[in-house]
Amino acid sequence: MRKIFFTFITLSVLVFSGCSSDNEQINQSELRKLIIEATAGDTDANEKLKGLLSVKHIGKSDYNQLYIDSLNIGDSHYFSVLLEYFDPTLNLFAIYDNNLNFLLLDKSLNGYLSSEWIKMGDRKFVFVQERFLTKDVLSLDRLSIYEVYDESASLVFRSLSRFVKDNETCSQTVELIAKDKIKTKMQGLKDASLNEQNDIFYFDANTKKYLSKWNLFNNYVKQQIKEFSWITTKPQIPADFVEIGSNLTEKGFQISLGTDWKEIPVFIEDRLLRKSLSGPKYINKTLGAGFTILEIPKGHNGQEYSPYDLVGAVTGRYIIKATSVYEVGKNYFQIFEHNCGEKNYLLLFECTKSNYSQNKKLFDEIINSFTINC
Repeated sequence: MRKIFFTFITLSVLVFSGCSSDNEQINQSELRKLIIEATAGDTDANEKLKGLLSVKHIGKSDYNQLYIDSLNIGDSHYFSVLLEYFDPTLNLFAIYDNNLNFLLLDKSLNGYLSSEWIKMGDRKFVFVQERFLTKDVLSLDRLSIYEVYDESASLVFRSLSRFVKDNETCSQTVELIAKDKIKTKMQGLKDASLNEQNDIFYFDANTKKYLSKWNLFNNYVKQQIKEFSWITTKPQIPADFVEIGSNLTEKGFQISLGTDWKEIPVFIEDRLLRKSLSGPKYINKTLGAGFTILEIPKGHNGQEYSPYDLVGAVTGRYIIKATSVYEVGKNYFQIFEHNCGEKNYLLLFECTKSNYSQNKKLFDEIINSFTINC
């Protein structure tokens, strides 16, 4: 496993709540065995993993790497799981405890992956580094920091950390993590006004993340990519990757969207369903598309609300059903039902016909990123 170690200067550095697993203890080798068996198609093993794998992962044992790391604190043991495929849309990062409580799942990671546990006083973190190419020859690293609590975990920081262009490297390094802020330093930038400068990411109570008002390094890299001319010769991750993949976690679900998606916190959907439901809606006017997330009341199911048949597959406890794509006026729309235990959600996708075909890959990636808390 390729290890990327993170440098600290001033220090020596979709949330899932845990689910009950009847205190079943597990160690690192047993967790690895479960994942290997589950990817090979063992439904019992997959059920024990509580929704780690989607239908697309079953039978897909041709992953690039399965890397499991751990942190032990007294009687508490935590495991991080990196499952990396040639197709980055299948990549997974997860955190469990040794009772097989499922603390976090992130489906938004791309490229070559590495991870490292960091303990700071009474705080626990996992640093995950992605490395990928854009415009064929430009190398990018992105750093995600997850904080791990006793019974849950959360993505608290995400930003580009390294950029290589014409064999010249610039970077953004984490110098300090405090309760209220994360401090970074930029090095190797051609822009003298930014080189060797600091950026401060302050903790935002609403999003539960560390955010920068300026995002200096990300904006610098975006401009470098925009100005770089090239002729495509091989498959790539789009240049706008730096904007896509933000992990939004709201009331037990997770979906990856870019910053250009605007949220309507409470939206009442009574047009596309048999009976109305309310929940958050995310819209993108440029793409002419929207995603609405609706929790189904206990004791009810998606077919009671969907005017079209929901058909799907069972992967252990996690069940996903979907309608076909239907036309409503000038739009296409589709309904997905996600069920796990007592949790049941509808994901509604709607898009103008004129925008659907050219953006279908992006829409599919967002749809595949949606998952609910088991």
